[in-house]
Amino acid sequence: MRYIEAAQKGKRSTWLYAGGIALLVLLYILGSLPLFLDWQMRFPGTELTLDDATMIEQFGKLRLFFWMLFPFTLLFFGLLIYLVLIHKRRLLDIFTATKHFRWSRFFWFAGILSVLLSVVSILPFAISNELNTILHWNFNAQKFFPLLALSLLFIPIQAAAEELIFRVYALQGLYARTGRIWLSMLLSAVLFATVHGSNPEIQALGPAIILYYFMAGFFLALITVQNNGLELALAYHSINNLFSAVVISSTWQVFHTDALWLDTSAPGSAWSHLLIGGLFFIGLYFILAKKFHWKSLGELH
Repeated sequence: MRYIEAAQKGKRSTWLYAGGIALLVLLYILGSLPLFLDWQMRFPGTELTLDDATMIEQFGKLRLFFWMLFPFTLLFFGLLIYLVLIHKRRLLDIFTATKHFRWSRFFWFAGILSVLLSVVSILPFAISNELNTILHWNFNAQKFFPLLALSLLFIPIQAAAEELIFRVYALQGLYARTGRIWLSMLLSAVLFATVHGSNPEIQALGPAIILYYFMAGFFLALITVQNNGLELALAYHSINNLFSAVVISSTWQVFHTDALWLDTSAPGSAWSHLLIGGLFFIGLYFILAKKFHWKSLGELH
């Protein structure tokens, strides 16, 4: 049985999915409360804001980073338990359709992505001779190593939580209802983009950048279907978020951290980000398709 068909191995009534969605909403609200309460204790009577650098510095970047990731820990373990106990899904089947989780694929793609993201992120500054004026070396051992430890522990969980929600619960659930791969991938990508619509990048770059999240969601759905498992999507999601938190950070993105480099450039045009992102996803797909000898897109049904 193909990975996208895995929902058929367990119970999949409409009421069970409604209960799962309600559980996700409840867990996210509960997981977000500690940040709200901690913020109110630090700044009584003030609104929680992520665009005030001074308040974030006073609150503590690492402290804020931890509380932002905390809800995803509840989401990951909560949904995983719900899938096993309520939907009656086997643990391995949740992550892959093969006999074992293919760690070799995960780490191979993670390595490739680390190199490509470094090149794509730093090369434009080097070409324009702005490497030292806009991209600032920001290393501080006392701040960086706690950030690195926290990131390595929680970002894979955060990425896995989103993959369970969108590439397992949504994608497989939609396919179980519609029986149509392309429609299921498109709808899961729309859901992925919608949930990310409140990210600070939307305010900085404009509403057009929501298309980037749609492309990312569709790319992750497509490689999950072709790969017959979550290994590659988990690798991409984990490395992409680790890179944003630990390697290069900026003041207008969702993570405000003491990364190795600080990008002080203006956000720029949403359309340039969309063009670069689109080309990046297409390039990655063809690398993966050639490496793993995937079937042509026309054969997906």
